[in-house]
Amino acid sequence: MAYGLQSSYSNPLGQITHVHGYANRTSVDEGHLHIMRGDTGHTIRVPGDDHVHRVFGVTSLAVGHRHFYAVVSGLEIPTSPGFHVHRYQGVVMVAGSPPHIHRFEGITAPAPDDIP
Repeated sequence: MAYGLQSSYSNPLGQITHVHGYANRTSVDEGHLHIMRGDTGHTIRVPGDDHVHRVFGVTSLAVGHRHFYAVVSGLEIPTSPGFHVHRYQGVVMVAGSPPHIHRFEGITAPAPDDIP
């Protein structure tokens, strides 16, 4: 799926679920940055009729290396009626020469509310 508005669908257990697109730049460290782009994992239900998503992947290539990242988003943030987004932030795994990290933060693309 491409970054942007995502739709709901049923997972293998028959539960309504969805994913969100995301795209952001990392911090500039060691004179460069990386792009992060993809789709979150499916909904992870949490107490209180809310949910979060895993945000994970590999950054763009810069200065001969990439970084892995994996975080869990914050709770849903309502936007327009029937839709919501999630904030996410974290630090990529150490890579490069010299070894270094980058920080990142962002807000997912909107997705439909589907938690009953």
